[in-house]
Amino acid sequence: MLLHVAITIHSLNEIEDFYKEILRFTVQRKFSLNRETSQKIFSTEEVVEVYLMEHQSVQFEIFISRQKEKKQFSHVCLAYRQAHIIYEKAISLGYRTRVKSNKENNTYFVWDKSGNMFEIKEIHSK
Repeated sequence: MLLHVAITIHSLNEIEDFYKEILRFTVQRKFSLNRETSQKIFSTEEVVEVYLMEHQSVQFEIFISRQKEKKQFSHVCLAYRQAHIIYEKAISLGYRTRVKSNKENNTYFVWDKSGNMFEIKEIHSK
């Protein structure tokens, strides 16, 4: 069972602008990692603010850090009803997007301003 996916972002504004507004996640709790814990687990000495966010039983643990990460293929795939609305909202708010045309439903890709990529697919009703 997957409990959460950890993601790093560079700006606290992304919590509101991207994760709440576009992906529809809500903050479940907020906490800080002190320098000692950050060093012990992540080999960094910065104090890190962390937000636990959730939508449709998916949880993100979002770390706010100025440290850059190289992201080539890493992404999270999420499914929504009316997935195109997520894509259109991202476009309207100035986020990087791409669409992959498919026969049945398009697959949408949106990036937050820290370079985290999300593949957005349509939920298929049965």
